[in-house]
Amino acid sequence: MTVAEAAQYLFVSRAHVRKLLAAGALAEVLPRNPAGSINIDVVSVEAYRTERDAAIRAYLDSQTDDSNPLGL
Repeated sequence: MTVAEAAQYLFVSRAHVRKLLAAGALAEVLPRNPAGSINIDVVSVEAYRTERDAAIRAYLDSQTDDSNPLGL
């Protein structure tokens, strides 16, 4: 998967994908192709998206009226 494809799949910018690669959140497939472009491991992209979606769901679930009663 290319940087552009990963960015489109994750709904982020290509620069953000490069930051995720640098931080180790996504794994690069080595060696690079002869053109020197970066290929990203599809499994790491899918795992990152799954973790991010779970974190978003957990946050949204915590924002119910039960956790913030009226009058407080």
